[in-house]
Amino acid sequence: MPDTPRDRFDHAANLTQAGTYRDHRAAHWPPSSTYDLIPVDLAASTPDLGAEFPAALAQLRAAVDAEWSHAKEHGIAERRRFADPAAVAAAVRRVAGLLPGETDRRAALLRADAVEHGYEEHILKELAGLEEEVTLVAGQVSTWYGKDLRGLPTAFACRRDEQRHADVTRALEFLPDVPPYLTRLHADLRLGELPAFGATELFFMAGEGDLHPKHIAYFLPEDEGVKYSPFKKTYYFTNTHAALVRGVSAPLAAEFLAFDTPFEPDAPRFAAIPTLGVLSHEFGHFVQRPATSFAALNAADRWASVVLQEVAADVFGVLILTEVWAERLGLAPADVLAYYLAECLRYVSRGLGHFPDSDGMYLQLSYLVQVGALAPDGARLAGEASVVLAGLRSLARVLADFLLAGEADLALKLYRNHGPANAEVLRPLVNELRARPAGSVEYGQPHTTAVGENR
Repeated sequence: MPDTPRDRFDHAANLTQAGTYRDHRAAHWPPSSTYDLIPVDLAASTPDLGAEFPAALAQLRAAVDAEWSHAKEHGIAERRRFADPAAVAAAVRRVAGLLPGETDRRAALLRADAVEHGYEEHILKELAGLEEEVTLVAGQVSTWYGKDLRGLPTAFACRRDEQRHADVTRALEFLPDVPPYLTRLHADLRLGELPAFGATELFFMAGEGDLHPKHIAYFLPEDEGVKYSPFKKTYYFTNTHAALVRGVSAPLAAEFLAFDTPFEPDAPRFAAIPTLGVLSHEFGHFVQRPATSFAALNAADRWASVVLQEVAADVFGVLILTEVWAERLGLAPADVLAYYLAECLRYVSRGLGHFPDSDGMYLQLSYLVQVGALAPDGARLAGEASVVLAGLRSLARVLADFLLAGEADLALKLYRNHGPANAEVLRPLVNELRARPAGSVEYGQPHTTAVGENR
């Protein structure tokens, strides 16, 4: 079992182990003895639904954690099924029965049926038409791509974040402005069919999802192993993301960025930007050309393909937010770019060769340095908003001509020239990050902690 701690920035060595961590049982991954843990009190976001509600959540937590232990000891026989689906389904139904909203109860009961019997077309079709305020999910949910390619037992519950939901709703009013902007970047760019997006506060997490590092969002039902479903929705956790931005991104930006606009996540002008950043990243995944196909690149180098798809989502997403939405929403483009660069640092700080999105953020910083949009000064990166924006437009056009055109050889050249394999570009920064632990959030949820957990 590859649990021996290694240099989390040894890109080549880490890639040789990618996808082999199914037997890893420790809470922290990649294997490490040191993490900076940022507490997030989920109780503060938990709806007050009576004394039975925490007990019902504890029952669900116990059932899912037992499934997690079983999966580690015996494996998963079926991609989408639990070892004891009836026990998990019963726990989901107990929680569902305590939800006051009819739509929320119905959606949770449909998911309980899916837990027990598997997803069926009528379940997916009905879920597609339901808009929940409180969402409850349990299943074999995708873990980190570099950890294991399959899902592991996870359950979560979240409630709509009304303020951030309003920010999303307002941004979507300007969605018609996005396609014309894309064609100005490249005449052949299109915006595909978009998933729904829920900005929520997480109040319960169990199983694989409660380990480190934490996801800030799940894309359902694809993350449950159901491909090509008519029901597509991203559930984004605003409280998880806010803790990471304040606890990891902001300190890294203060130390390693010399940008013309400081990143100040607690300033009111930044309040909506992280949510809109995740929303625009999701939309970035659906920027395409008529001939876009990743089949040849997947066949040549699957890891590079996933990395570059994340790069495209980041780049097109931040350009949409900066150049289409920012002015309309009263945001300063320089503030958006300050957030973006701070997040690049956070993702890179997790290590290289473990996470495609971290490798992708490295590639973006490396590209910006190599084209002169960011100037390295030791470990610090200096830049101005207008120049960084020009660098991002340049990278967007390269991605359109290489990745989205299905030119696998050219896409791989981009990946090798600017990705982590070119270690010299950001070596001083990486050396500084190597000397400090990675950051992750630790969920405080004592009201849902079951007795006899086995981790």
